[in-house]
Amino acid sequence: MKLVYNFDGSAIPIWVMALFWLIYMLAFVYAFNKTLLPWRINRSRVNKLYTDVTYLFIIFFTLYAIFYCVNDDYFQYRDWIYGRDFGFWGKEMFYVYVILFCRFIPFDYPFELFRLIVWGGAILLVFFTFRMYRKKLMPGLVLLMLFVFYSNAFCYARASLGMAVFFLGVSLYLRQKQWAMKALGIVIAMSAVFFHREMLVGIAVLPSLFIPLEKRVNSYLSVFMLLLVTLGISLIGLDFNYFDSIFDNDDISNKLEEFSNQEQGAFRLSTLIKYLNYFYPFYLVTMVFWEKRVPHSVAGFYRIAYSILLISVAFMILLGLRSVYTYRIMYISMIPLTLLTGFCFCKGYLKRNEFLIMMMLSLLSNSSRFINA
Repeated sequence: MKLVYNFDGSAIPIWVMALFWLIYMLAFVYAFNKTLLPWRINRSRVNKLYTDVTYLFIIFFTLYAIFYCVNDDYFQYRDWIYGRDFGFWGKEMFYVYVILFCRFIPFDYPFELFRLIVWGGAILLVFFTFRMYRKKLMPGLVLLMLFVFYSNAFCYARASLGMAVFFLGVSLYLRQKQWAMKALGIVIAMSAVFFHREMLVGIAVLPSLFIPLEKRVNSYLSVFMLLLVTLGISLIGLDFNYFDSIFDNDDISNKLEEFSNQEQGAFRLSTLIKYLNYFYPFYLVTMVFWEKRVPHSVAGFYRIAYSILLISVAFMILLGLRSVYTYRIMYISMIPLTLLTGFCFCKGYLKRNEFLIMMMLSLLSNSSRFINA
């Protein structure tokens, strides 16, 4: 039997990868059938439909996340939990406590329990975030969009829990009117750094909540300032070694160096498709927000997504498409991008062919992970 992702004597049968791709395809077809085919049906009927199936889908999404193993991080996490390199988790002590808890519980599958707590918890927190916007979108439908658009990125890195905590806090700040709740939201957002150090980027862009980046003039000005800053950094020759400790770059950089020229070409193609899967929806949302007035709570998510993607583009210009900083920062935008896309879809601001292109990009982007493997 053909195996892939050998790691310390372990491997994944190729049929398991094919099974995960098939499961993703079934979810994709379901989303296609419930969005594009009934494009003009009554929204209240759609809302009732997704209310009925939401909790079943949460269970499905969680099970997918628990057993998702189409990358070698799967083996790394498993071996860390069984004690191969316990010191690694000193970067985020929360996971040390979760591992100790999973070892203490008399359960024969501590690794699966660990993934249930981390990824299952992240899925629930994201759903709670979408639920706060239930008067403006359909939470179940938007959660389905998150799966279809970004499941392969969401289900493999522990940063997903950090992102879920961060945007739960942001949504509390934006949706609640009492200052005590707003303060709680900021505290929760800032606590995301304890779940993944990468969320320092999210904390750094929190002040953008007060900048109306959804306005056309401010968008142009921010892009100009981005080019100015990146030019200055390139002239100064800033040392990026500090960021390696945040992004765990050493292992990833070594893996990238092992690609042959042919594999690098394929990787660049899949990388380009993956980036389009983020930047094309953001472009559509931007075009909508330039023309229409949107609620402040939705505009806040746009400002955060805009700032995160600007930072990602800055690293792209400085270090290239394949830089770990570029795509790891870009991943942070998946939750707000999904919420913004869901808001525009539910309000009827998107055209059918635009949504179709987004669906096709997501299909290519997520399927490329299986193909690359």
